[in-house]
Amino acid sequence: MRQREIAERAGVSISTVSRVLNNVSGISSTLQQRVLAAASELGYPISVDRRTSRLQNVALYTYLPAAPSLDPFHGDVLNGVEAECGRQGIHLTYASISKLQLSPEHLIERLRQNPVDGLILMSVDDPELTRQLMAINQQIVMLNVDQRELPLDTFLPDNHYGALLATRHLIANGHRRIAHITWFERRTIQRRYEAYKLALAEADIPYDPGLIIEARINAENAYEALRKRLATQELDFTAVFCANDIAAIGAMRALQEVGLRIPDDVSIVGFDDLATTAFLSPPLTTVRIEREELGALAVRRLIERSNTPNLTPIRVEIAARLVERQSVARAKARRK
Repeated sequence: MRQREIAERAGVSISTVSRVLNNVSGISSTLQQRVLAAASELGYPISVDRRTSRLQNVALYTYLPAAPSLDPFHGDVLNGVEAECGRQGIHLTYASISKLQLSPEHLIERLRQNPVDGLILMSVDDPELTRQLMAINQQIVMLNVDQRELPLDTFLPDNHYGALLATRHLIANGHRRIAHITWFERRTIQRRYEAYKLALAEADIPYDPGLIIEARINAENAYEALRKRLATQELDFTAVFCANDIAAIGAMRALQEVGLRIPDDVSIVGFDDLATTAFLSPPLTTVRIEREELGALAVRRLIERSNTPNLTPIRVEIAARLVERQSVARAKARRK
């Protein structure tokens, strides 16, 4: 049977029929269903791989307190989710799980009253809540979450290797006193701290807990934490590895305000490669994470799972790469 007959029956072009039957993205779910129904009526054999996805409505939930537009990393990930949902004809809703928007209790009740086809949990570090959601909906993907004990599809950056790249780069430039700005409340960020320690050990550099600067990793808190340290302690490091770019922006301001030059006096490396980092003064050396691709991968896996519910859960850590700019220089002798 020729595709022309299917096209005439469905009232669409032949190219649309071809794209639907070959699972090409960019066709709305309504159009897919019309083409596949026409093909079925005409006796065209539809394989399992060619069936339209049952995924029509997806909800994304996160614990982030601020709007994604105020958080560049998660905003970019959400853009990837939205774009892929648009390509696949999937309706997406978004909400923050917080006292200001949606409490965990209200979330559970909402999903019981208004079920969705799939859930994406972005940076939701609450295993108990996730287990409750699993009892309601088995189509769940975790995004930027590191909870190995949960049997769910997971997509996140390669936090460990990315941090190794960053710290090794500073060590390769002769730095042995490397401060680290981090935050221990998220497992994903802890992985970067662990890699920092491993890189030091590889180079036979003693780990010094006094070089760990703990602060919620945003620009304001990183700035305040480093500014306080510089005001109360002698400069005893030649480089800083920040757990993300936003913290690096705050750290750069703190260093520059006390007259330290980057990278002449102190080198600095971030993590994420946000769009603004190439335009800082100096441009920031950082670790590149493909954030929009991360979001798109989560949506594609939900589609696969909706078609084949018994798939074995997978864990995907997308590759990180070092982006060298002008914020790192060879280490000089430590000041007296």
